[in-house]
Amino acid sequence: MLVSKFFKSFLPFNMRRQVRELFIATTMVNFALAMVMIFEPIYLYQTGHSLHKIMLFYLMAYVLYFLIMPFGAKFARKKGYEKGMFVGTFFFIIFYLSLFLIFYYPLLFYISPIILAVHKMFYWPAYHADFAHFCKDTEEGREVTAVTITSSLVYIIGPALAGFIIFEWGYNTLFILTSIIFLASNIPTLVTTEKFKPTDFPYKETYRNLFSKKNRKEFLAYLGFGEEFIVVMVWPIFISLIITSVFDLGMIIALATLITTMLTFYIGHLSDTSDKRKILRLGSAFYSLGWFIRIFIANRVGVFFVDTLSRLSRNTVAIPLMAITYEKAKEITNTGNHKYVMSRVVFFEMSLVIGKILAMLLIFLISSLVVDEIMAFKLIFVLAGGMSLLYLLL
Repeated sequence: MLVSKFFKSFLPFNMRRQVRELFIATTMVNFALAMVMIFEPIYLYQTGHSLHKIMLFYLMAYVLYFLIMPFGAKFARKKGYEKGMFVGTFFFIIFYLSLFLIFYYPLLFYISPIILAVHKMFYWPAYHADFAHFCKDTEEGREVTAVTITSSLVYIIGPALAGFIIFEWGYNTLFILTSIIFLASNIPTLVTTEKFKPTDFPYKETYRNLFSKKNRKEFLAYLGFGEEFIVVMVWPIFISLIITSVFDLGMIIALATLITTMLTFYIGHLSDTSDKRKILRLGSAFYSLGWFIRIFIANRVGVFFVDTLSRLSRNTVAIPLMAITYEKAKEITNTGNHKYVMSRVVFFEMSLVIGKILAMLLIFLISSLVVDEIMAFKLIFVLAGGMSLLYLLL
């Protein structure tokens, strides 16, 4: 009885078919990402690329993504959200193949970011629009939580498994395995035929909407996602200097994720039953604090502690933030014009991308001016802490 009550309170039970399919596909994608993402910047770093050059790599990708994103939205509105994600996964596979070959063909360092940008163009606008369009009005928080929880579960297994694979067989085996999983993630969404009415998506209007005065506060809040780039691309490089064994690194990240997962259920429940913005503000304050604590990290225990705190507080930000974002997209949909779901999603993605580009430019500047690499990392963590506070504006 108590168990049944718990699950009814904390899990979504009214998912539409489209969301269930997306949920399964996302779990598979996240499993592949869990295996490869934390080791992606470490791989570039260990193959002789400086922090400065790694920032250039991702800066090229995100600037191009910002410019071509509306074309991905246009494709999804004409061909369907699921087809957009399907095409996007193929480019992700090509990206990881090119990433592995960078060691043998250095010119690919300048081609791989283009492939990554094309993947993002097809995949992410379609993914967010699909979720926003079909998620249940009364369950946004719990549905976002369900995705977050399953992501967390695979992030428990993924880094540890990836560390073992790299240790035993190397990065090539890891990239091949993740590519197969990415490809297989299309199966759940392609089992049934997607029903939609093809419509156009305006290119210029996207940029007018982005810089509109009425959207300024939300635009500034979404710039906070610049910290996400730092946690995904810079933090792993820093901890690889403290924890040199890729297997041990994977195990520590997995354990931190396990503890975080146990507490994330409650956040989604609160997002549906309490004021989402209050939860978001609380999470933002603690998340920012976690970044400032990273300045003092010097051993494995410190890495474990701050990674656990940061993952938990970031979920406290991410769940209500995404629930609010999807909620707003659905409010606009209810006016009768469904193209505005995609318009809202692209506004979110473009704001997010500008935040990440801004973070990259500042990291690029810091890594150019600061000779001491450890000091450069610490200044970057201060930057991330400041950007995390922008979420308070939403």
